[in-house]
Amino acid sequence: MNAKRSITLGVFIVATLGVVLSRFYLNVQNEHWEEKRVAVEKAFVGSMMTKASKVDFFYGDEPFQIVYGENKLGQRLITWVSAEDVHTEMAEEAFTEEQARAAVLKKAPSSEIERVIPGKLGNDYVWEVFYKTKEDRGTRYFYDYYTFKDGTYLDTYRLSLH
Repeated sequence: MNAKRSITLGVFIVATLGVVLSRFYLNVQNEHWEEKRVAVEKAFVGSMMTKASKVDFFYGDEPFQIVYGENKLGQRLITWVSAEDVHTEMAEEAFTEEQARAAVLKKAPSSEIERVIPGKLGNDYVWEVFYKTKEDRGTRYFYDYYTFKDGTYLDTYRLSLH
C-alpha cells in the first residue's frame, strides 16, 4: 500500500510539473506569436499578400517583421512590416537569398553562413547575411548587406573576435 501511494504521488508531481511548465512556455511564447499574427494582418492589409508562410524578425536601426507569402496569383512576396510602414517586393523580381549566400562565399570561401534575412539598412531594403570566419586568433563574425532588388554590395559590419 505504501509503494502504491508513493507511485501515485510521483505521478501526480510529474503531471503537475508538466502542466506548470507547459503553461509557462505558452505564456512566454504568447507575445512572440501575437507579434507574428499582427505582422501578417498588417501585411494582408498593406499589400497584395493573401497567404503568409513565414515570419522572421529583423533588428536593425528600425525593427521589422519580415512576412513571406504569396498574392492571389501565387506570386511570391516579401513584406517588411514596421510600426509605421508596410513595404512589399515581388520575390521573383529581386536578388535571391541563394544569390546573397553565393556572393558572400565568393568573397570569403571559408566562411560559414549563419543566417540570411531581408532587412533595411538606412533607406535601402537589403539582404543581411550574417556569417563567421575562423582566423588565427579566433572566430570573427560579419554582417554583409546587399540591395534587395539587384544585389549590389553595400557594406560589411565586422564584429570583434570571439
